[in-house]
Amino acid sequence: MHKRLLIYLLIFALSASTFACLFPYPIFSSYTNISDKNMAEISNLKESEIVVTQDNEIKVLAVDWEIANAILECFKPYRLIDIKSGISIMIERIGGINHADIETIDNNNTMLLYEIYDNKLSWNRRPVYIEYLDNVYLCASLSGFPHGESKGENGLNGHLCLHFKNSKTHGNNHIDKTHQKNIEYALRYKNKIQNVI
Repeated sequence: MHKRLLIYLLIFALSASTFACLFPYPIFSSYTNISDKNMAEISNLKESEIVVTQDNEIKVLAVDWEIANAILECFKPYRLIDIKSGISIMIERIGGINHADIETIDNNNTMLLYEIYDNKLSWNRRPVYIEYLDNVYLCASLSGFPHGESKGENGLNGHLCLHFKNSKTHGNNHIDKTHQKNIEYALRYKNKIQNVI
């Protein structure tokens, strides 16, 4: 009887440790306790910890796609800031599994998108920030060619792709090097964020 119990405990311990190795992210965590009035610092040291703070310091974070996917709500407006031009547009997430599918919220913001791309939308990737909370900015990379599904109320014929750290393309399901370089650029540029926000 004791041997059988020890065997069961050993099997349970091995199963639990295997599960913990395969799924290191807190997949059952809830981010619903974050309000727009609070600052959130997302620590990449532990991949997905959100620590609420009350200071006014600007946070620029390169969060993993699994975190961005969990915290960026669909059909909620977010401010996207193109780092190189300094132009801001309002966008909303409409979906996306490997990365965020986004659209401009209206025709006026679509016109600003055209300004970012020198009046010719393209697949060119651009380093951007997403204003997540008042003082929290997420590093991202925008691909500016409309394609696929669209709500059709903003003058765009399709949606745009927004990539985060370790996000993947839909077509061949791989991590795009240019998007990742843009995210690194946005993180390096963070000391000059006051110039573009």
